[in-house]
Amino acid sequence: MPDVSSLCLNRLRVLWRGTAVYDQRFHSGVNIIRGENGSGKSTISDFIFYILGGEFEDWKDAAGQCDEVQAEIETPRGKLTLRRDIGSKLTPIKVFFGPFENADESGLDGWETFPIRRQERQESISQLLFRSMGVPEAQSEGASNITMHQLMRLLYADQRTPSTRLFRFEPFDTQNIRAAVGDLVCGISGYEIYEINLKLRDLDKEFDEASRKLSALIDSLPAGEKLNSPEVIQMQITELGTEKTRIETEIQNIDGLIAGSETNSFLKERQAAYQNVQRAKSKLSECEEDMKKNQLELEELEEFLAYLNELIEKVALAEQAQIAIGGIEFTHCPACLSVLDKPDDPHRCNVCGSETDPEEDKAKYNQISFDLEVQLRETHQLVDEKDIALKKGKVEQRRLRAIYSEEVSSFTLRYDLSASPRESSLAARNQRIGQIEREIGYFERAFGIAEEIQQLSARKATLQETIQGLKDRREALSTQADRRRRIALTRISDIASGLLRNDLDRQPEFRAAECVSLNFTDDAIFVDGRMNFAESSNVFLKNSAIFGMFLAAGQDAEFLHPRFLLLDNIEDKGMEVERSHLFQRLIVEQATETALPYQIIFTTSMMNPELELDNYVIGPHYNHEHRSLLLPG
Repeated sequence: MPDVSSLCLNRLRVLWRGTAVYDQRFHSGVNIIRGENGSGKSTISDFIFYILGGEFEDWKDAAGQCDEVQAEIETPRGKLTLRRDIGSKLTPIKVFFGPFENADESGLDGWETFPIRRQERQESISQLLFRSMGVPEAQSEGASNITMHQLMRLLYADQRTPSTRLFRFEPFDTQNIRAAVGDLVCGISGYEIYEINLKLRDLDKEFDEASRKLSALIDSLPAGEKLNSPEVIQMQITELGTEKTRIETEIQNIDGLIAGSETNSFLKERQAAYQNVQRAKSKLSECEEDMKKNQLELEELEEFLAYLNELIEKVALAEQAQIAIGGIEFTHCPACLSVLDKPDDPHRCNVCGSETDPEEDKAKYNQISFDLEVQLRETHQLVDEKDIALKKGKVEQRRLRAIYSEEVSSFTLRYDLSASPRESSLAARNQRIGQIEREIGYFERAFGIAEEIQQLSARKATLQETIQGLKDRREALSTQADRRRRIALTRISDIASGLLRNDLDRQPEFRAAECVSLNFTDDAIFVDGRMNFAESSNVFLKNSAIFGMFLAAGQDAEFLHPRFLLLDNIEDKGMEVERSHLFQRLIVEQATETALPYQIIFTTSMMNPELELDNYVIGPHYNHEHRSLLLPG
């Protein structure tokens, strides 16, 4: 069986004051929820949408009285149990890595809480479910995330949405999101193009900001290219420092020949100035010590990153090894070579007799991998923080060095050297030292600007290279995407057209349909270039288009569609019974020919009696006396 993205709902339970008012098991393949209009079928569909990450809060009265919805789902990476309080569209989801029975027995232990939307320092439910289903994670910024909610809008056909729309309706919608979701489920690399466009948008802003700041810094320097180079400015600072040292030596030699005494006041001021020098030196030392500490921590974090990457690879190899050897049945004891009896229970080890549970092992590997990936992301964030701290430390170090140099110079001029009137011969030298200090201060400020100019210039060059690389990648992906888009949409069109041609003779355009076009960007469906037919025909067309996409994914492993479909409007908008029965039969006939794992859930108030079979129907036939939610009263 190919390794494809998939999602299957195994069980759904709804609680009211701790009591289950709905508890049904589902299965892979076709699942039919049937009952009279107004008996609560749509409420169950809304619960399924909600527990799978849908942003829903428009609860009907009966549903709004409930406390919690629970579900067990199955993915290629194992089973997960989900719990979500009945609340707002942003109510978080609690997850247990394992089957429903284990989760039920664990009480409050072993559950992790995931927000609906991505947060800076916490994984969202979408990131977990996408990874578990085998769908590439959509890591765009802020509200631009492709979430489970956005994906489910294409997998859940509800009764509230106008029948001419492809996606489930919501008031704040964007064409970019719809296009990205459509490309994603069709397995089109345009999904990556969407991510590249987001990155290019941010990089272009950063490039423009760097250019603006660079121009402002260059304008702040005097004319002359020599001040744009930190190396030339440093050379001038060094030369001034050498001159200053020479003059100070001369002053010290002259001072040694002169005998004199200082007053108590002079000594106190000298002591205060000396303490200022020591404080400035201490702050500079603390800053340099912090920089050394950050540098060491950064090196340790980089070593830890390498360790995590190695560990993630080892966990993946361990899981593959477990899968490979998990089915080995020993015929002889590995210790004494005695012949072993074949076990009666396939879920017990025939060596030691211990119980084995491949699904639980699968879930544990999923949890371990997920935790390691979270640690990897958090460590990357710490590396970035330490790197920023080091850069800030360098700026602070230059500032503190300037303060320390100024304090030392002031102390030297006023107190290390004699300042009495008798020493007028030293005035010229002291004056020159003051001039040198001012010049050094000027050049140190210019050095900071020149260094920033150099860094910004390098950053601009790096940004330009990155932007060009992304544009080249986008162009290559666009070529691949166009090819994949033609293949995917042609396959969907062929299947959907066939469904329309099998319709009753109610819409002439359907009987001769050759092309069904899905426009994800504009949220529209066309039949041979036309749209907006009779209302019941629009419903038939929409269901055929969404079902056609589902069937195409069942035939083509390159689709990233999770092979899951939820239909709650089979006979919406006045569809006649015979037409509803026909479409139900088409669903079962076409879906059962699908080779890849799949699940489809649909509701109907016009149950086709031919499909009233245990391997299709879920729960009883609901009516106004026996509704889907068994609430008291």
